Amino acid sequence: MDKLAIGKIGGAFGVRGFNKIASLSGETDHFFTLNNVSLIKNGIEREIRIEEVKPYKTSNLLIKFEGIDSPEKARELTGMEIWVPREQAAQCGEGEYYYADLCGCSMYREGNFFGKVKDVCDTNTGQLLEVAIEGKNPVLIPFTDSFIGDVNIREQKIELLLDVVS
Repeated sequence: MDKLAIGKIGGAFGVRGFNKIASLSGETDHFFTLNNVSLIKNGIEREIRIEEVKPYKTSNLLIKFEGIDSPEKARELTGMEIWVPREQAAQCGEGEYYYADLCGCSMYREGNFFGKVKDVCDTNTGQLLEVAIEGKNPVLIPFTDSFIGDVNIREQKIELLLDVVS
């Protein structure tokens, strides 16, 4: 099954076992339709049921998970990611992509194969694509309009606009 990370669990909130949740897409409406999710951290996966979802600040939520009934139990979930089947995640708008869709894409410069996207790094200044280049060290390329042209997820191709390796 194709799953996507949609949120990250922050600290405990209140005395009933709620956790603060940061939406990874900035969208929160789809969280209110979820019943069961996977929580993943360090390769360990846990299936859990959602009891209640409440809005909290701009793009954050409070979630009460089944069996988590105290702040101490809620703190144990801190740092875990919330994963759901793709069809339960927020739909991407024009020019928006899930990191999972970018990873594995081939990058081309002027029609020539340049490398393959291995990872997406989130930084304070934006996203960087980690691109593996045969026979060379990987390079980090800003995922911005100055560096990236056409992105075709269906064909797994990304156009590189600037020469980043001499």
